[in-house]
Amino acid sequence: MNPKYFVDFHCHPALKPLGNSFNDNRITGRNNQNHKKNNSIYHQIRPNVFKKVVNLISTLTKFTQTDLMTLAESNVQIISASMYPIEKGFLNNRFKKGVITNTIGRLAMGVGKRRIGFIQDHDNYFKDLELEYEFYKELDNKVVTVRGKKVRYLIVNNFKEIEQKLSMQNDIKTVFIVLSIEGLHSLNTGLSNKDSRCNPMEVKANIETIKGWDHKVLYATVAHHFWNELCGHANSLNGFVDWITDQQYGMDRGITALGYEVIDKLLSKQNGHRILIDVKHMNYKSRNAYYDYLEQHYPNENIPIIVSHGALNGLKSYKSPVNANTSGKNFLTQEINFYDNEIVKIAKSNGLFCFQLDERRLIKDVKNVPKSLTKRGMLKNRSKLLWNQIQHFVEILDREGFSKIWNYMAIGSDYDGIINPLSGFWTAKEIKSLYSNLVMHAENYLNGKECLLKQTNKIEAITAIDKIFRTNALQFLEKNLKTSEVKKPA
Repeated sequence: MNPKYFVDFHCHPALKPLGNSFNDNRITGRNNQNHKKNNSIYHQIRPNVFKKVVNLISTLTKFTQTDLMTLAESNVQIISASMYPIEKGFLNNRFKKGVITNTIGRLAMGVGKRRIGFIQDHDNYFKDLELEYEFYKELDNKVVTVRGKKVRYLIVNNFKEIEQKLSMQNDIKTVFIVLSIEGLHSLNTGLSNKDSRCNPMEVKANIETIKGWDHKVLYATVAHHFWNELCGHANSLNGFVDWITDQQYGMDRGITALGYEVIDKLLSKQNGHRILIDVKHMNYKSRNAYYDYLEQHYPNENIPIIVSHGALNGLKSYKSPVNANTSGKNFLTQEINFYDNEIVKIAKSNGLFCFQLDERRLIKDVKNVPKSLTKRGMLKNRSKLLWNQIQHFVEILDREGFSKIWNYMAIGSDYDGIINPLSGFWTAKEIKSLYSNLVMHAENYLNGKECLLKQTNKIEAITAIDKIFRTNALQFLEKNLKTSEVKKPA
């Protein structure tokens, strides 16, 4: 039996419609209730054959994956919507400004020409973050009719609100949104790459502003694709987008003095609710520094470590880059993916590792995926890439003596970000199919001779996959999304 609904801990439903709102000065930053308009968060662009081929060849996604209509139709009822001011590094590339750069930006991001021009010319990432926040707020709790169906979304501050309203939907399908931020360049840092000189007082004041918003931000991803003056980032771009950009500056850096100040202000409960730290996109030097910092400065708080959208590299540790577990031998070994010893740290912190649905991150070489002449076979083979990651995760924890090895995983698709989705699982519409295929893989593993898990860790396959697609995220939200911590504006 499939779960009643699914949870996606990291996606970008506003990125394309907000970008398209710049096409007309009269609607810039406006979220349209008319789902037929491309500046509506409900606007659905389906992946036809041509768009799928373009994605496979170039990694460019020219269709929507988590528009609110697709989410509602797919029973993805809880998401963490990641707000992301697009970085100037995508546009300050080898072509500089001009027609080529504009075209590249529009292709890579799926947003309009005027949005690209705005990104090139503005001098304040924080104002862009606030614009996206207002975009979400505009249709918050407003009922929209799409093809005869009533749909709405609710931005929530606490788990109890989700719990209460899930059972009170009647004829209105509701998607619950928990806010998050990807990339703390959002605080207005890293505007000019290696020449960046931010104002530390402004940066810290912007954190206070965020903590005074009407809605809680659950977590913030400190790093992203380019140098942001706070910490070093990992190489993250591939193919066409990697070819036109330069991520190198800052990739060898650790956490800066300002970076530690920002982390403290985010984690503090003295200035409002705690905003958790997402370690995705940090290079290993910065990730390891953060783990050490938690142990030294927050030893008794057991602050959960979040990876909002990640994959494993199958290697024992940064210092010992070997495959100690054979299940990870075909994983992508790049630094952006996570080491076995980091899996243990996340579990010990009662954190959450959310698997992204980006094919490029899950395997060393996609060409090695078995081919099939049938759609069913193709879905089985592609979903196995994700299952291999899940299997590796639980085997590492089982070997380390953990008794609840299935409790620290979730899905953070990164849909509508710059990803190459698993073939056949193009959008949130296919999440149910992905779930079913993973139940099949889990059954084969848990009932097979190759399963070396302790007997106490051999649970029902459907229970295991339900934890990953729903239960674990719900339990995490119950512990970490609480009204009592929210500071309301004066």
